Amino acid sequence: MPPLPAPPIAGLRASLLIGLTLTLIACKPEPPPPATRQDTASSPSAVGQIRRLNALPAGVELRGKLIAAYGWTDSAGEHLLVLAEQQEARSADGTQSAALYAAQYTLGQDRPRRQWMLNDGVTRCEFDASAAFDLGAIGFPDINRDGALETVLGYRSACASDVSPNDYKLILHVGKTKYGLRGLDRQGVRWLDPDSGHLTGLPLPDDCSPQGQRALQAKGWEKDFEPPYLPGCYTDENDFTAAPPSFARHMRQQWFTLMRQQEESWLKQQQQE
Repeated sequence: MPPLPAPPIAGLRASLLIGLTLTLIACKPEPPPPATRQDTASSPSAVGQIRRLNALPAGVELRGKLIAAYGWTDSAGEHLLVLAEQQEARSADGTQSAALYAAQYTLGQDRPRRQWMLNDGVTRCEFDASAAFDLGAIGFPDINRDGALETVLGYRSACASDVSPNDYKLILHVGKTKYGLRGLDRQGVRWLDPDSGHLTGLPLPDDCSPQGQRALQAKGWEKDFEPPYLPGCYTDENDFTAAPPSFARHMRQQWFTLMRQQEESWLKQQQQE
């Protein structure tokens, strides 16, 4: 039987090329999945890392009614923030008290270890005592970008029998070190005329520096309040004198954001009445 003729050189090259291509396709690794978006270090809420908890681990102290508890893990370990409020009945002398309790714990050891604790509120108030956390102010930023989240919390308190601004505090904890802005919020500051729709009262401040408050006061607003106690402003930034500038910058921005939200909520409440 005569031998089969050899295939043409061009056909052989084409066959080898097709085979090599199929081999490379079969061996090609799967592309990696797209990278998930990471929140920026200055994110005020550290989305995806913070967990709301319904129960507290054994060994965590609670003073009052549990309002909220948060858990998270960062470069410094596993942590827990607990917030509690306590409203006392009016006593025999006619006074009333309201208390706030906050604490941060480090977990994952033989027992929870408290890193810091906050006790505040109103005591022996002859009018109506109130004290409450502002859950919209709670945040866990990494301001100094070291991988360990800071804790920001805000709360209001008052001893009053009318609708008027509350004492407001916005507190930053960096480890065991505490920084704060303290002043008045925007409750009861501006009123909406139901007939004309015009607003009366002190405009929302955008500068709480001493000169900024004095400039606003010079326009004749709110004679019942004097700098540095204008509603919607904090009194000073003295806590941040020795802190990195980014701490004061972050807290200043948070303060004005919260005051704007309170103003909008207060005006919306009037429209619904």
